[in-house]
Parts: sequence; C-alpha cells; structure tokens
Amino acid sequence: MSQTMRSIVWHGPGQVALEQREGPSPGPGEVLVEVLYNGLCSTDYPIVQGEVAGSWPGMILGHEPVGIVLSLGEGVAQPKIGARVVLDTMIGCGSCRFCQGGHSELCAHSDEIGFSLHGNWTDFAALPAANLHVLPDAIGDLEATMLEALTCQLGAIEALDVRFGETAVIIGSGLAALTFIQLLRLKGAGHVAISMRNYAERIELAGEFGADQIVCDGDWGALRAHAQVRADEGFDLSIDAVGTQETSLAALSLARRGGRVLLYGLRSAVIDGFPLGETIFRNLTLFGRTSAPWMWRPAMDLVVGGAVRLRPMVGEVVELEDVPGLLTGSRERGGPLKRVIRVRGKQRGGICAYHRDVEVN
Repeated sequence: MSQTMRSIVWHGPGQVALEQREGPSPGPGEVLVEVLYNGLCSTDYPIVQGEVAGSWPGMILGHEPVGIVLSLGEGVAQPKIGARVVLDTMIGCGSCRFCQGGHSELCAHSDEIGFSLHGNWTDFAALPAANLHVLPDAIGDLEATMLEALTCQLGAIEALDVRFGETAVIIGSGLAALTFIQLLRLKGAGHVAISMRNYAERIELAGEFGADQIVCDGDWGALRAHAQVRADEGFDLSIDAVGTQETSLAALSLARRGGRVLLYGLRSAVIDGFPLGETIFRNLTLFGRTSAPWMWRPAMDLVVGGAVRLRPMVGEVVELEDVPGLLTGSRERGGPLKRVIRVRGKQRGGICAYHRDVEVN
C-alpha cells in the first residue's frame, strides 16, 4: 500500500516516538491487517528500557493486535478478507523438531513479533497468515487483546500439573495474577491464596474470580494461616507473577518441600542471592514459562464459554498518540489494570457497533 501510517517506534532505552511510516504490502504467505485495537503489555516496559534481547532501535513495537484482514498475499487462502483476527507472535524456523511438534517457542532460531521483529502498534500490519487466528463473534475486540497473554498463562498452568485439592499461592496484582486465580480454580485447586497490593478494585476482582485468601502488601506469614498450608509448612504450588528479587525469593520460600514453583513475572531480568542449596535440599521443582502457541483454541473456547473472564480486567482505552508518554513516564502503582490502545477501532463504525465490548469511549 502506498499511504503512510502512524507507528510507535522504539529508538533505544527510554526512547519511544510516534512516527509516520510507509504502509506495508503483504508478501508471500502474509495478509494485510487493519489494526483496530492493541494491548499494552507489561513486557513492553522492559523492551522500552532495553532489557529484552533481540529488540533493536527503529523497531515498531506492539504484539497484541485485533484487526480486520484487508488483503491477501501470494499463496494465502485463509483467513478470508474481512475476517477479524488475533496474532500468535512466535515465528520458528519451521523445520526443527520443536517447530514440527507445534512448539515454536522452543525453536533455537525463533523470532517474535514485537520483540525481535516489527510489531503492530500501527494502523496497518503485514502479518504471517499462519500465525493468525480468526475470532469468534462471542469474543469482543477489547477482551481479544488479552488472548495472547491468556495462551501464555494456560501453558504455565498446564506445566504445573495442578491436582485436585492442592494448595496454591500467587504473588501479584496484575492481569496475570488475576487470570491465574481463574485457571487454578478451573483445574481443581482446593485453596487459592494471593498476595497483592492494596488496590480496592483488584482485590474485589480477586475475590470475584475465586481467591479464598487475599493478603496485602507482602505479609508472607499471614499466607500460611490455612490449616493444610501450616501442616505442610508451605504450598503445593507457588506462583510469582511479578518478577522482582523480593517476589521471586518469596515464591520459593512459600513452597512446601517437594513443591512446584512457577516464575512467570519479568519485572527484573536478574535476581541476586538465589537460594540454590535450599532449592535442592527442599526438592523444589521450578518452571519458567512464556509463549504457548498450542493454547490458542483452548483459550478462545474458555472465553466463549465464560469459564475465563477477561472483560472485567480492561481498565482503560487510550489512543495511539498516548502511548509514548505512557511508556516513557513513571509507571503508576494501582493504575488501570489493562490498557487497550484504540488504533482504528472507532473509525470502523460498523465493526465497532457489532462487537459487544467496544462501547468504551
């Protein structure tokens, strides 16, 4: 396409700008997508600070788009023009044993859209057709921006192999922590506790989603009040959904002997003082998880069926022009839970009127 488009571009640590870029044309195997909405993810902040390997100055940011297919590149039959789609960001080599087995996230030669390849905080994007998933009508535009994150969280919970009646603790106050409550309940956890900041709206959601115990502001001792947790001297499952030194070490300390620990949050890329001896002698099993490309269909099915609720976690809809200031300013504590970026959504009156959750203006 010949017209220019708005793009959010990263130029190095702490440097983000709204720029005009030439609009893309779909190459072989690609489709041209008009981006309606896009998510602002917690991982975008470390990218902007230069803490994520593979990102490069001049790269367009963004990796949680919802859009409409406008045209097809050579060799593409699906998705059809006019389809509403979301994006799996992982691109593997396609030939290694991991890619062949459906686990492109393990490919040693993989790239990721919005992390090491141009993202889609843009008006238009040329995206690999094989990485697009057609949205069912029952999933609205705003909640669809959280589906990519939900696939990651589903993969993490699957790895933990939750058993009926187990005790679980989550550390975190964000989207991932609140989603983990819902998923642990679906998997049959017997007691779910969460340590979170004292944010009234998020505390209310944690209870609504099924948390049995809510403890605020790092009172780790209070988390052990449950009888089974006291008897076991820890939880069967411990999840750090924040990713700082304090929270990662706390997650390790809260697990019982033989417990499983999920390190999911990534606020800090490195921690000091890792308790190697304690981890070994207490027989802890540690999991690190990010992408889970095989979870797209389960993710959509769970949202359509109402088993996982994403819409209550949308906190604010912002404009594309607002994004540089949000990424380079100080991150406020207790701000909107999930920010969704309106790119071209309000310019497509018919589409927006049809999908049920775009009434936020």
